[in-house]
Amino acid sequence: MEPIKVYFDKIPRHWITASSAWASKIIVSLVQIVSIRELLLYLGEDRYAVYAVAYSLMAFFSLSNFGIGVALQNFISGCRVKQESEDRYLLAALQISAAITLVALIITIIAASPLQDILFRKFPFVSSSIPIVLAVGLFTIAMAFFQSSYNVFFAKHKGYIPNILPAIAAMCSMAAIVLLNRRSDIPHSIVLALMCFIVPQTFIAFVAFIKIYWKYIPKLFNIDKDAVKNLFTRAAKFQGISIAAILYANVDYIIMSQTVQSTDIVAYNIFTRVFMFAYFIHITWMTAIWPVLSEAYIAKRFKEIKDRMKKQFAYIGSFIIVSTIGILMFSGLIIRVLAPQANISVTSSLIIIMGFYFLVRCFSDIFSYTLQSFNILKIFWILAPFQIVINGAGQYFFSKWFGVQGILMGLTLSFLLTSILFLPHKLKTVLSDVSKRSNS
Repeated sequence: MEPIKVYFDKIPRHWITASSAWASKIIVSLVQIVSIRELLLYLGEDRYAVYAVAYSLMAFFSLSNFGIGVALQNFISGCRVKQESEDRYLLAALQISAAITLVALIITIIAASPLQDILFRKFPFVSSSIPIVLAVGLFTIAMAFFQSSYNVFFAKHKGYIPNILPAIAAMCSMAAIVLLNRRSDIPHSIVLALMCFIVPQTFIAFVAFIKIYWKYIPKLFNIDKDAVKNLFTRAAKFQGISIAAILYANVDYIIMSQTVQSTDIVAYNIFTRVFMFAYFIHITWMTAIWPVLSEAYIAKRFKEIKDRMKKQFAYIGSFIIVSTIGILMFSGLIIRVLAPQANISVTSSLIIIMGFYFLVRCFSDIFSYTLQSFNILKIFWILAPFQIVINGAGQYFFSKWFGVQGILMGLTLSFLLTSILFLPHKLKTVLSDVSKRSNS
């Protein structure tokens, strides 16, 4: 056993993290894709469209974490480099998260019903007495609170742990939706279908949370003002970025609920899930090397940063292009397998535009993740208002003119005119300025 342990210890931690993330994301993606068939059989097309819109709300409710996890991850990375204790920041993270979560729960309870009436006014079968938005909101806020523990594992180069947990949750969800479809006496329940996917994630995140924060809970009211202030200030900056990211990446379903038909929402959801299989591989690698980039920046190893970025551009660019061609060739088979009873048609233009959107999104992520790992955040605050306006207006008006393809046009345009246009120059300037200062 000793030689195996020695060999394991020699493997770079971000490789282990990325490998475990890829394995996990493959499982999660497959579950999401296969579950489309089960959900369509259980819910039908119209209710599945409502399910898709409601599930997209999880991204908005997850904002209740207020960027605490990401900010904490960077603080822990800094403590590791300086060989300092991170306990004060972990306790501060628990205190801030608990307070914000309580506020978020109260707001959700008040706002859920009127929000549901607005979102689903085009779906007469959705009664206001069915607490769809409330159920999604309460469980997602709890999940976001618990999942801040995941960032701690990433910061300590143990990202394989939080990578494995979503895979376990996904398998539990798949089993739950199959049982619901086969054995439940309650037909077509959108809330039950949503809970099949949200509850396992929440419970498993709770287990990870207890592992990290158990020893800090008795100290909950011991306030370190400096640690709380520093963490909250940095988290607030990340929160602004998160809000912008969610508004331009997750407002699509909300706009579609007002501008396109149920069948278009279903088709969009199916092929987005298929493309997400490729996108997850990219995003898991970027998440895995975040602490590596952060530590390399602090240590001024700029060549290492540039080399990693170049490789990521080449790998993900090739992968997205090949994936788009494959999805285009087998689009008919995908529909027959995942939605055999649905009356859905998909055009080649939808798949090509979707492939181009994911390619642009991946390239944007490389610059975005790299800069955020350096704690360079001001540029995102500057770009965010423009990106939000371009994205929202583009999706709404283009979807009115071009249908579901217009949603992708708006998304793509918002990236091209903001992050793709400005972030490369910002990264080059940051590395150049730091290099000059270190040499002077």
